[in-house]
Amino acid sequence: MASTPAIEPATVERKEDLRYCLSEIRSRVASSSQATPKLVAVSKYKPASDILACYQDSEHIDFGENYVQELVDKAALVC
Repeated sequence: MASTPAIEPATVERKEDLRYCLSEIRSRVASSSQATPKLVAVSKYKPASDILACYQDSEHIDFGENYVQELVDKAALVC
């Protein structure tokens, strides 16, 4: 059985940047919409560590990918 490679954790600075960006986007969406849309973070060209940081630090759970293989590779790392 092949082992799944470990994820290099995001730095504290990167986590703060991701947290700030998600907060800003959530604020803009909330102020411009009467309905409550689902915010899907697209992780195209971003490392799995960013996905994990957004999930752990900002409790974001909805992510999207453009390519199936990218989804498969990242899902294997973060699940």
